[in-house]
Amino acid sequence: MKKLFIVSLITFSYFQMMQSQVTGLWKSTDHIDDTERSIVEIYEQNGKYFGRVQKLLPAATVTHCTGCDGDQKNKSIVGMVIMSDIIKKGNLGTDGKILDPSNGKWYSCDIELVSPDKLKVIGYLGFPMLGKTMYWKRA
Repeated sequence: MKKLFIVSLITFSYFQMMQSQVTGLWKSTDHIDDTERSIVEIYEQNGKYFGRVQKLLPAATVTHCTGCDGDQKNKSIVGMVIMSDIIKKGNLGTDGKILDPSNGKWYSCDIELVSPDKLKVIGYLGFPMLGKTMYWKRA
């Protein structure tokens, strides 16, 4: 009985730890009305976080990045990297970039894991306090 309790406790702790990571699938929200628009996979590469759109949700109004420059111009948002070079600092990420596919512009970006299922995403020009804050839910 004692062994079963210990194994259960270790398993529960492991799953809690796995859920307490920035990486994974997140339901992104629109910065204007908080509508869930897409599923974004946040992954780690070389000590930095990146985010790629995995799926558009029914409320998505933009499907292609018509305002983007270069090789992303007029490309489908699905599969597109919209977050890049966010420096990993525990459950925080700073000094990265985030793309607004509705206008094709890149903004500075910071992220913070508020709880295991809630990610604070701030996109800004200049200073974070002047930016837009979104709260993404784990998918």
